Amino acid sequence: MDFRQTIGRQSQRLDAGIDDRFSNFLYVDQHYHSNAVLRRVFSLARKHGYCSLLVEEIAESDCALMASENGAIAVRQANYQRSDVRRISFFRSKSDRPPAPTDFIGYVVFKRDFFADKPQPRVHIFESVMPPFRQTEHNNFIHCKRRYELNTTLGKFTVSGVLYAQQNDLTFVCAHVALRTALACILPDGDISYERMNGLAGIDHRTRQVGGGSGLGPSDMEKILADVNAHYDKVVHEPNQQLHLPTEYQRDLYGCIESGLPALVGFELDDTTAGGNGGSRHVIPVFGHTFNEDTLLPQAQRAYFGGLRRHYPSENWLSTFVVHDDNFGPYLCLPRHFLKQDNFRVMYGIKSCPTVYSAMEAEGLGFAFFDAIANGRPRTGIDWYDRFAVFTKSGWLVLRTLLLKKGDYIRHLEEIRAWDDASLEPEIVQKFRDYLPENFWMVEASAPELFNSSRRKFGEVLLPCDQPVPKTVNASALLGTRLPGLIYFRTPGQSQIDVRLTRFRGHAPLFTIVNS
Repeated sequence: MDFRQTIGRQSQRLDAGIDDRFSNFLYVDQHYHSNAVLRRVFSLARKHGYCSLLVEEIAESDCALMASENGAIAVRQANYQRSDVRRISFFRSKSDRPPAPTDFIGYVVFKRDFFADKPQPRVHIFESVMPPFRQTEHNNFIHCKRRYELNTTLGKFTVSGVLYAQQNDLTFVCAHVALRTALACILPDGDISYERMNGLAGIDHRTRQVGGGSGLGPSDMEKILADVNAHYDKVVHEPNQQLHLPTEYQRDLYGCIESGLPALVGFELDDTTAGGNGGSRHVIPVFGHTFNEDTLLPQAQRAYFGGLRRHYPSENWLSTFVVHDDNFGPYLCLPRHFLKQDNFRVMYGIKSCPTVYSAMEAEGLGFAFFDAIANGRPRTGIDWYDRFAVFTKSGWLVLRTLLLKKGDYIRHLEEIRAWDDASLEPEIVQKFRDYLPENFWMVEASAPELFNSSRRKFGEVLLPCDQPVPKTVNASALLGTRLPGLIYFRTPGQSQIDVRLTRFRGHAPLFTIVNS
């Protein structure tokens, strides 16, 4: 059993809420070796208004995952003695009453490993799931959360978040924990063991070891990704494989996250001792982003430095990437331009299916179709279509590109409403259901004020993700288009475009990813 399903043998309930004199700092100092990352977790719990915590001891004999990990440490270090684990659960209720399901906030598993020749144990957070504090109303977008169940002495509780973990620098390192976070977002079980990852990478802790400066290389990581059938885009910047632009990889990174899946970003350190991981490179999982709806960048970049661009990428409103860093804690914001070309080394952007071309290329092809439609039908007398045409021909469109599954798009079509509460006709929705493949690119078109303030759009163009980009734009590269008052279909296997009128004549909400 893992640390989520094992019931603690001993437990203690403490009142430690925001209205008490309880000090997170003092408590972590006294009981958990002043661990800075644990303080970060306690700070998140305090933001969520926790009033009590449940501390449970997890025994090795009750937890197969703990026994496996301790066995690996014993192989790695002959002087290993024992380990102990405390699982801390946070509740919004006081300790004088049983907690309701809605009182539960999240949990953290803190592990101490003892060695004969060391006066102090090595400590780390084996795992934690906390909900992010900032939500979409705070312009914080995390699309790949999932629900976890925790089995405690007070009952079973659930939490929705992104799994966090720290390396122990003995049997697993930063690449392991970054992979674990990313793969937990997509695997049915919501987790993957270090034992499985090490087996795939050929790490037996005898003939090949990790920790102390030795880690997983790209080939090791790719073996693990292949074993779980994870599709990905890879971007590399090495001395023999240079990127051209300082932040070129970020467009692909953003496209991956907007499609609801995580990514892994590796970079080289200036100071090899930074963060205490003892190596020259570091890997972190990236799974969300923040937006700044008032940023000057899109308009200023166009007006002052990029006058030839014919549309605004929605990525221009991105402020930071949301990441876990095993050295510093969960749900941290990485500024968009922080990792420059000199330090960036590799990115693995996980995808729901293989694609022949990237999100950036899909965006360019999407604009070509929007431009062709706007020039072919410059005016229709439908207000919002005419605005779309003007914005397209003026170079003012905002484009947002996502890799979608058909079921998610059909749900979107069934739910969207125009400004007058009009919905899309059921027969048109059925037409999309009949004609669309299981996976495809969607490029949404909006206007700056419509996109950044109202989170709405003119419409979208749908493109096949399994066919090469044509040398000249033609109907074979189009699946369909939905715009105010107009629908374009292409019959599968044919080049003929079917144009339909629709009662949906206004703007629509942007596509949103539904998760737990």
